[in-house]
Amino acid sequence: MDLRRKLVDKRVGPVRENAERVKDLPLQDVDYRKMLGKRNWLCDEEQPSPPTAQKGKRPKADNGNLTEREHYSMFPQLQRGQQQMVTETGPQLSLWLKMIICDLHLYTIVEEKGFLDLMRSLGHKNPPSAADVYSEMVQMFDQTKEKVRKALEATKSVTLACDFWNSKAVQFLTVTCHLINKSWKQESFVLETTLVPEKSSSDSNINQLYKIAARWGIEKKVHVVVTNANNLDMAVQKVGWKHLSCFAKTLDKVVRQITKHASVGKVLKRCCDVAHFFCFNAEAGKKLREAQIKLDLPRQSLITAKGNAWLSTLSMLERISEQHEALKEALIETDKLRLVLNEDDRNVMRDIIKALCLFKEVTEAMKRDQHCSASNIIPCLEKLKRKLKEQKENDVAQLLAKHLCSDQFRPADWLTMSTALDPRYKHFVLSDPVIAKSFKEKFLDEMYLIAKAENLPVTEASLHKSNFGELENYIKMAQLPREGNPLSFWRYNYKRLASFAPEYLNIVTTAVPLDRAFDVQKSQLMSSRRSVLPPELLDMMLFLNGNCSTETPLCGYLS
Repeated sequence: MDLRRKLVDKRVGPVRENAERVKDLPLQDVDYRKMLGKRNWLCDEEQPSPPTAQKGKRPKADNGNLTEREHYSMFPQLQRGQQQMVTETGPQLSLWLKMIICDLHLYTIVEEKGFLDLMRSLGHKNPPSAADVYSEMVQMFDQTKEKVRKALEATKSVTLACDFWNSKAVQFLTVTCHLINKSWKQESFVLETTLVPEKSSSDSNINQLYKIAARWGIEKKVHVVVTNANNLDMAVQKVGWKHLSCFAKTLDKVVRQITKHASVGKVLKRCCDVAHFFCFNAEAGKKLREAQIKLDLPRQSLITAKGNAWLSTLSMLERISEQHEALKEALIETDKLRLVLNEDDRNVMRDIIKALCLFKEVTEAMKRDQHCSASNIIPCLEKLKRKLKEQKENDVAQLLAKHLCSDQFRPADWLTMSTALDPRYKHFVLSDPVIAKSFKEKFLDEMYLIAKAENLPVTEASLHKSNFGELENYIKMAQLPREGNPLSFWRYNYKRLASFAPEYLNIVTTAVPLDRAFDVQKSQLMSSRRSVLPPELLDMMLFLNGNCSTETPLCGYLS
């Protein structure tokens, strides 16, 4: 069923009634609402001027941008210079739609009493109707979709990131596409959010992903798929793609390994029990607040760990450690002595916190990287292993270092190539003569295959002779500073080798944006916001949130 028809049938019934009431408004109010709700924001070409009103008929909606005079008359509280709502290259959004898209609100919020009272207090006597906002949203969806399609047509290689997530016992899949454009700029686009069937398998999930890629015409441009799901390697290979596990998921897997050790597992379980007790028992929560006031501790609630995620586990342990004395007093008051942590438990908890803080330190550095491709993963793992091994008296740190070094976390070939083609980190892999030799052979083989496909009169020997010097020079050159931009480097250096860089440097680190993957609060906010969106709006809202210039979209990737 057509998206608009489905949305209108299921969600816009009440809105039609509001739209009917527009007929009774004064003429200037109708024009004002139409100018707000029915503008064509994303077209690059010049917009046509509004048609002249015919006698006896109301004028049609303006399809062009507001003039400066119109803008200041409608938004008197804004100062000159503040009216620009977007980045230089992004789409322009009305104030209302920008808020709805950025924070994932239902568009009907514009007719709720609290919102209307707020707008009137700010001088807006006639906010737009839900029907107008919805109309603008659908229009923007169509135009943004066309822009994304054109960007995908202009590129040769893309990486897909697949975020499998749950909402109300239902699983969804959000697919994001990553590429490096002709100007050597990194771009990311949310493509689709779709329901995952209840009894789906790895093969059916990948078939669903393949159909999404085919709808966008990129199924032959995909080389690597990054997911946060388990057991997809074989299914991905069947369609001719490579699979990389989300880095955040890999770290969770490492931490999950150490919970199998008796002392660590026991303490983590006890801490989870303590957190659940105080989070879901009102009387216990009251006793905790009283103890916090008495001991002059921050009045903070406990944090519950989300599954085996290391970051939420760290947050839970840090909060329990900080509030230990208040917790102890509250547990005695509620006669729950069995939940009180003894000194041995606290020592193990301190070791876990100390070790996981290294995970946080490394991932925070990764988040600050302006170009954070998968080339960051091997350097981060090496740094993490070294720092963990330095905590020689910390048994938990030693266990984590051991599991990070195990064969199950050995870097994949695509990960190695991505690191080798990042001039900031190439020494992590190319300092190994075996990897350096393999890198040169792979590059020359690909050059030969391209030449053969283009019917160029070359041989493997001639290619080797003409490109060997460039390869050797790149391997021997000094590494780029960490704050350097690898894309700018390849734009102006080593032209033959640079032709392969986008294919490997567009591979992302995580299946979800880095700032959400390693931020508990932002991740929880995103989960709660999208869980209240009706299924028929979910795809369009997440698409607009990720692809429109809303400054800090909840599901947008760093670029």
